[in-house]
Amino acid sequence: MIGKRIVDLLAPCWLRIGGYWYPRGGIPIDVFWQTGAPLADVWLPDQGVPTYRGRG
Repeated sequence: MIGKRIVDLLAPCWLRIGGYWYPRGGIPIDVFWQTGAPLADVWLPDQGVPTYRGRG
């Protein structure tokens, strides 16, 4: 819903939203949403979020 509201308001060519949560209890939640395939000449950097390692 948030992504759709942003697209309606700003009308971007392409949009990606990513969310990472490391809640207690050991179950990570990674949420991604994007408006479609990325444009051909767009550079997408690594988001720098390490993989979840559990309690280790």
